[in-house]
Amino acid sequence: MPRSARPWFYQQTGWWMAYLDGKKVKLAKGKANRKQADIKLRELLHLRDLNPASDSDEHTVASVIELFLAHAARRLAERTLYERKHYLQAFAETHGWRKVSGCKPFHLTSWIDTHPQWESDWTIAMVVSIVQRPFNWAVQQGLLPTNPFRGVTHRPGKPRRPMTDEEFEALLAGCAGRTTKKLPSPADRFRELLCFLRYTGARPCEASRLRWDQVDCENAVIVTEQHKTARLQRVPKPRIIRRHPEVVRLLITIKQRGEPGPYVFRNHRGTPWNRSSLSLRMQRARQKAGIPKDAKLYGLRHRFGTRSIINGVDLKTLSVLMGHTTTRMTEHYLHMTGQREHLAAAMLRANAPGSAE
Repeated sequence: MPRSARPWFYQQTGWWMAYLDGKKVKLAKGKANRKQADIKLRELLHLRDLNPASDSDEHTVASVIELFLAHAARRLAERTLYERKHYLQAFAETHGWRKVSGCKPFHLTSWIDTHPQWESDWTIAMVVSIVQRPFNWAVQQGLLPTNPFRGVTHRPGKPRRPMTDEEFEALLAGCAGRTTKKLPSPADRFRELLCFLRYTGARPCEASRLRWDQVDCENAVIVTEQHKTARLQRVPKPRIIRRHPEVVRLLITIKQRGEPGPYVFRNHRGTPWNRSSLSLRMQRARQKAGIPKDAKLYGLRHRFGTRSIINGVDLKTLSVLMGHTTTRMTEHYLHMTGQREHLAAAMLRANAPGSAE
């Protein structure tokens, strides 16, 4: 007979933990917070008892989310699953006990209003979409007649813009740190990542996960099997990143440091960058450089795309350079260049002297 769940303190992390249905869950942080851990455990046990079986005709918010996550775990990339799970669990902590038949759009909108830290329209729209996904999926699977949150929408955020050359140079200057004889400073490590993004047009997640076994020195390319668009392709193809001479020199410099581990770009702790650490470092660099908040790390990829269009790179070639499955997404950069600047550059090329005769 299985033991009943009870809190236990994990000294290494400082959290009160418990095993619930074979899974280890966090209850409360701090050894002095045993009472909060007991309360949290009782809430989780009560929520578990309220959840119906998968074939039930009366699902709760938590049961739908749990079924969806079990389905998504075998189909989504690790990072995507982690992000969706984070927001879905937060929503379930507030409304998990509620029967879906009794849910209203108000329950989602009011929950979002309790998170004032979500200032960006992009963030709020993303959270709305993430919460709606399990219930859309449940409707498709015949588990629910309708999605009770279907009518909830949020205005899209302002289009992200390319980072300017001036902003990039200011970031580099702001990242100048003290380098020891052996290892670079945290700021210098971030500076290396910035340069890589600037000259390759790679996605920040591609750079942060880049491993040495993906770097083909002989052919001056980077080959990654696992990438964002792989799951959209019928026959997954590797993502090929052509290496600019500046990138070649950068990788040689990093390689010569002889640091252990499979990842190319690592923070000062020796671990690969993640979304949170990159966001925090970018925020500090922006403040130090005195550049606007809308100068995002992804803006370097946008800069690569728009600058390529202005310099005459055709859409098909650019789609390959940027790792797009089709030119439809690449056409977005044609609009981001601004038709005036793009057409002006095209007019100059059209009137350039050549040997037409």
